[in-house]
Amino acid sequence: MAEESEGPLLILVVDEDDDVGVKAGVQSPIIGRENNLEAAMKLLMSDPEDADANAMFAAIKILDDELKKWPNGVEIATVTGKHDGGLESDLKITREIENVIKKLGVKECIVVSDGPLSPSLTSIITSRLKVVSFRSVIVKQSQTIETSWILLLRYLRMLIYDAAYSRIILGVPGILLMLIGTLYFFNLLSLPLLLVFIGVALLVRGFGVDTAFVNLIRRITEISNRPGLIQLRIFTALVSLILIIVALTTGFQAALNYLQSALSGGPLTFEQVLPYMGPFIGVLIVSSIDLVAIAAFLNTAYNIFYYYMLKNPRFWRHVQALLIFFFLWIIMRLLGIYLTSQSIVYLIQLVLVVLIGFASLLTSITIIRTARGSRVSKSD
Repeated sequence: MAEESEGPLLILVVDEDDDVGVKAGVQSPIIGRENNLEAAMKLLMSDPEDADANAMFAAIKILDDELKKWPNGVEIATVTGKHDGGLESDLKITREIENVIKKLGVKECIVVSDGPLSPSLTSIITSRLKVVSFRSVIVKQSQTIETSWILLLRYLRMLIYDAAYSRIILGVPGILLMLIGTLYFFNLLSLPLLLVFIGVALLVRGFGVDTAFVNLIRRITEISNRPGLIQLRIFTALVSLILIIVALTTGFQAALNYLQSALSGGPLTFEQVLPYMGPFIGVLIVSSIDLVAIAAFLNTAYNIFYYYMLKNPRFWRHVQALLIFFFLWIIMRLLGIYLTSQSIVYLIQLVLVVLIGFASLLTSITIIRTARGSRVSKSD
């Protein structure tokens, strides 16, 4: 493999959370053996337990080992993301990798990190460089009882004093205890009410609703300082959220109005509602699916534009997703009309659209794979 290479081999260190910048104050990309050695030493001096420093030392060792084996030379570079992660971090790493490629003229690399990389970073790297190997550097820990106790106490201290963990470990139980005490004091303590509250709390935390909401608010307040792509993402996310809320509200209202008219304004009991469940669901779908589809199209269109700007192969996945959403929109709308009308005509149309959609998706997948394959062969 080394004989076929047209340029030097790159030893690429990836520091996703920018520890080398935050803790050591070193700007990236860091190119060259001496610069990386100096940066790793600064990082160890600022935090002797940091895993990224070990990854940088491991990369330097790989560089020294490969120098005699690689006829066209070996280069080393460290790229970093941002401490908060997310889209900005990926964009920063993308720019730094392209800068390294432009300066060093490399085409192949060995990727070194302190753990498994995220799928987005893996895609960014593999779309720009031929990856010879991925190396994850795991720091060895002593297995003695003393070391285990030290680590346990260290993690317990982190759970108590680190705000990121203490909110969950201490904050959530504290809120539950305050709620139970308040309800008990006012003689309002009810097991169903308590279970509903706990269920909502678990649902919000389990699906990351609280984190997503906080991130959304933070992005809105800092929108003027964000790059254009971030501002566009915030806009599409807000508009999509508003559209989905309006769609569900409109759909439920229309479905309830249908039940009221079907039951001539009588009370809505389960026995009376059950025969109308099919049309109820149909009215709900028909009244809400258009706005939900617009929200899905809007988000997918943004992803297509974003990955196109990054020249990332995931661009084609989202083109495929747009086609899928289009057929799902038609299918769900026909399903809603069929449930409302119970007409065999709409059932036949539904089956035909499912078959046409399946065939179209297979065709589009084949075309995209063929186009990407021919592009790769031309580049080779």
